[in-house]
Amino acid sequence: MINITAKTKKLGIIGYPIEHSFSPRMHNYISEKMNNDYIYVGFSVAPDDLGDAVRGMRALGICGMNVTAPHKTEVMRYLDNIDPRAARLGSVNTVVNRDGDLTGYNTDSEGFFAALRHSGIDVHGKRVLVMGCGGVVKPTLMRMMEEKPGSVTLLNRTKSKAERMAEQILKETGYSIETKPDDLKFDVVINMTSAGMEPQEDVLPTDLIDELGTMDFIDKNTAAVDMIYNPSKTRFLRESEKRGAKILNGLDMLIYQGLIAYELFTDTKLPECMADDIRRDVFGVGKEGII
Repeated sequence: MINITAKTKKLGIIGYPIEHSFSPRMHNYISEKMNNDYIYVGFSVAPDDLGDAVRGMRALGICGMNVTAPHKTEVMRYLDNIDPRAARLGSVNTVVNRDGDLTGYNTDSEGFFAALRHSGIDVHGKRVLVMGCGGVVKPTLMRMMEEKPGSVTLLNRTKSKAERMAEQILKETGYSIETKPDDLKFDVVINMTSAGMEPQEDVLPTDLIDELGTMDFIDKNTAAVDMIYNPSKTRFLRESEKRGAKILNGLDMLIYQGLIAYELFTDTKLPECMADDIRRDVFGVGKEGII
């Protein structure tokens, strides 16, 4: 157990709501494992209070904070510096306090692709389908372009939203994304909708998208990825697994983005085994990230 004293350094996460976050469990485990004198807590911060919360980070000497919905874009207004990649992605989920100078980073996108690599899923040269247009989609797509996929198709219940996002990606990266597929042949299928998460546990993302309807395009040659980690196997992943697909939930993304953030917060190099230790000891799952 962490021995908290007046010298203990402070870390945290801000969001609204925040009660669901697993980040305190994970970061406090890392500090205990590494014998680092840090404590990590959650702060529920309403949108109107975001500026005060960031200023409070300086005043209270909080060394670092993760940022979750709905603050990942708005928080950038209150920071002194933005890491070039985070600026390009237009999203910050990690803020580091260096002697009162606040710098924003994006570890979400790196965490996602680290999770893919760990699971042996490669998007380079592959046909990728992304379902959904939520807040995490744009930075993920922009980061995906660096992996040079063969093609990317973006589908959403509201077609105009997918079209607008595709236009933004084309303008900012020069990469063309399809929003009207000629066929349904994909190597990697990624769910970025909320389908499968409470209260939509029995909903498939394909139910929400007219161009798909069924999951018949998923088979043993497909990798099915869900950004959701609670529940650990959404209906989308269960149905994909029945069709022989390789499956991956969002837990590894959570873990790897957290490891990158912790290293930034504490200037600590973590051992490679830490991800496996967290899966086992914090979340009780195996190396594949699925219970």
